[in-house]
Amino acid sequence: MLTAIIPSTNRASVLHETVASLARQACPPDEILLSVVDPGRDVLTATLSISGVRVIAGPKGSTCQRNTAIDNLRADCTLVSFFDDDIELQPDYLFHCRSYLSLHPEVVGVSGNPLADGTLTGEIAREEAMRLLRTPAGDHAPPRSCFALSGFDMTVRKTVAEQVRFDERLSLYALYEDFDFSVRCKQFGCLMIVPQCLLVHLRTGASRISAVRLGYAQLVNPLYLWQKGSQAWYPSLRICARSLTGNVLGCLIARRGIPRAERRRRLWGNALGLRDVLRRGPRPECIRQIQ
Repeated sequence: MLTAIIPSTNRASVLHETVASLARQACPPDEILLSVVDPGRDVLTATLSISGVRVIAGPKGSTCQRNTAIDNLRADCTLVSFFDDDIELQPDYLFHCRSYLSLHPEVVGVSGNPLADGTLTGEIAREEAMRLLRTPAGDHAPPRSCFALSGFDMTVRKTVAEQVRFDERLSLYALYEDFDFSVRCKQFGCLMIVPQCLLVHLRTGASRISAVRLGYAQLVNPLYLWQKGSQAWYPSLRICARSLTGNVLGCLIARRGIPRAERRRRLWGNALGLRDVLRRGPRPECIRQIQ
């Protein structure tokens, strides 16, 4: 049995379209578990009418919401898919995912093959995502091992998810929580990318966390993972340097994808994060104090 978990907050329309994408699967999930903060606000009535949907409420923040969902998995569940609330899947995504995991018991987690990722390109419209998935480039490459799963689409065995769980100190935006989760999953087996599992990550901006908080997490979270031991010092510092450089350049030079005003807010968040790290070390939960 496969359960799809989707954490979402105040994005009911976006969430509905993603749940509809899951419902269109040739091999749909046995259950779609929506982990929200306020069911009356976060989930449309039309979403509740889709077969297999169950809603649970818990504390705000993707790590908290995912853990709340893990706590509420059915006893007969064997596979857990974690999706963001703004993805579009090709109809045979879950068929390939399930088939691969059933044939490879040594593999504990898989991610798919994004044809496009709005995190890199800027927001992608749902209609464009569906068009891309109707006429994808053929990808017959074999599955390949990966160092970490993708946070917006990853499927793991329930027994592993229950033991690993998500680090709730990575609060609210929870940047890099997928990397931390993946590193701890690897003690139980292999992680793989399955190229036939095609999807598009829209990165819909509506009601997302503020750019200042994102900038804060860009700096504080990698340093916390270094302190925790999930990541070595060099990649942690490289991530921080890349975020700072990208935001500085984005403030100075008009670039596609992310508006200059948002880059300025992210840079301010970087500065607040650096201030707090110098004062008291990397404490990602302090993002809740940032407006």
